[in-house]
Amino acid sequence: MCAMRAMILYDSATGNTEYLAKALGKAMPGVPCCRIGTLSIAETEALGAADRVYLGFWTDKGACSQRLREVLPGLAGKKVFLFGTAGFGAAEDYFAQIIERVRAELPQDCTVTGWYMCAGRMSEVIRLRYEEMLENPATKRKAQLLLANFDAVQAHPNADDAIALLEKAGV
Repeated sequence: MCAMRAMILYDSATGNTEYLAKALGKAMPGVPCCRIGTLSIAETEALGAADRVYLGFWTDKGACSQRLREVLPGLAGKKVFLFGTAGFGAAEDYFAQIIERVRAELPQDCTVTGWYMCAGRMSEVIRLRYEEMLENPATKRKAQLLLANFDAVQAHPNADDAIALLEKAGV
């Protein structure tokens, strides 16, 4: 019986998902941890040979990035554990909706073995955009809510989020 081969593959725009991926990598010595878009030939071969993929993503318009979507067809037949970060909304039902959208993009013969999502900090550029909305009476209330969310997610992901990911992933 062959040992299961695993790989951690992630896309990270702000470093949030990378933080989680590296926590997984530290907990699984010897398992390749690779950022999408930087795969070497050897890492691409390792992905092809992997039975299990820990797939990390940042939330882009309620799902995963286009860059991540481009690698999904290569996951046919694999066991996939999904993990990600979202700058807005720290509610489990919101996270579940994101996961379902990503799951729908996976090849039909993939087996999703579980998932974990947490909040992730956003760039100051976004805060400035929300602050500009305060100037307009029509968007002031929405801006106040967006700014409150912005401030709430700035401490994430953190060590507690990494521990929760490892527990959910069974590592």
